[in-house]
Amino acid sequence: MDFALQQRIQHFIRKLTPIQSLVIIYFVAVIIGIILLGLPWSTKGNYDWDFTDLVFMAVSCVSVTGLTTVSVSDTFTTFGYFMIMILVQVSGIGLMSLHIAMWVILGKRIGFRERQLVVRDQNQTTMQGVVKYIREVILIIVSIELIGALILGLYYTKYFPTFGEAMLQGLFGSVSATTNAGFDITGESLLPFRGDLFVVFMQILLLTLGAIGFPVLVEVRRYISYRATRQATRQPYHFSLFTKLTASTFFILVLFGMVALLLFEWNQSFKGLPIDEKLVDALFQSVTTRNGGLTTIDITSFSQASIFVLSLLMFIGASPSSVGGGIRTTTFAVAVLSVIAFIRGEYG
Repeated sequence: MDFALQQRIQHFIRKLTPIQSLVIIYFVAVIIGIILLGLPWSTKGNYDWDFTDLVFMAVSCVSVTGLTTVSVSDTFTTFGYFMIMILVQVSGIGLMSLHIAMWVILGKRIGFRERQLVVRDQNQTTMQGVVKYIREVILIIVSIELIGALILGLYYTKYFPTFGEAMLQGLFGSVSATTNAGFDITGESLLPFRGDLFVVFMQILLLTLGAIGFPVLVEVRRYISYRATRQATRQPYHFSLFTKLTASTFFILVLFGMVALLLFEWNQSFKGLPIDEKLVDALFQSVTTRNGGLTTIDITSFSQASIFVLSLLMFIGASPSSVGGGIRTTTFAVAVLSVIAFIRGEYG
């Protein structure tokens, strides 16, 4: 490369703010996604992509949205499934987080600018210990996905004709649920597994672990390590205010959504179902609506009241520094607490 051109590029990069850098990084990720999904090996029978559909699919993967204008199961090959998993995995954990992880593996020094980008990408407030935090996040998420894939894959052998297909379904389902991507390769979301409490509860667990927030998972891991080393005999472990607020708000919203759906759909969409299926369907929809995008029931049959509840849950979304979106549970919690304080005359 011409030295003068290289200098201009480096000068341009140095002038970028962390936010501008992240926008460019994600834009480049979309372009890479378009290339990967557009490869002839990614689709069945030399599928003729409409460019708009291809761009939409790539953006949906990179943004971990899960919306699609084509049938994933009918369009993509096994290679294509892996391309989707790579895109949602990278974007779910965070592009800059994986970039930093690669630098650590290669033994490169993590500079101030890279730490700034991670802080922005992960919605953190401090650069202190950010590299250690990223290592823990990646270890936790990948471990969750692999364990989930193994459990689901082995269980799916009762549903699919070959061991390989069962393991592929388990891996894709685990990655899709943990990253809250919402893609499926059954063609019918989780409708084929409705009534199978094991599959549904596994999906609930994976969706929750992905959406509750990386800082919460890191603190829980540290707590488990703390207990395992018997340090608890000397002094108790204290969770941070962030984790307490995030976790409590998350589960309160899950309970709210579940109760609301049971009230509105007990004798409507849930009519005729066994009580345990009603409870599980309501719980699953309350969890997945926040950002998961999977479903065990046709929600077009829901009442307008239920649709409003689901819309509210989607608006609030998942926890900060998680794979999910929305305004975030902590934002909602702080807004509610501020209103309560104002009503009580405690504001300011």
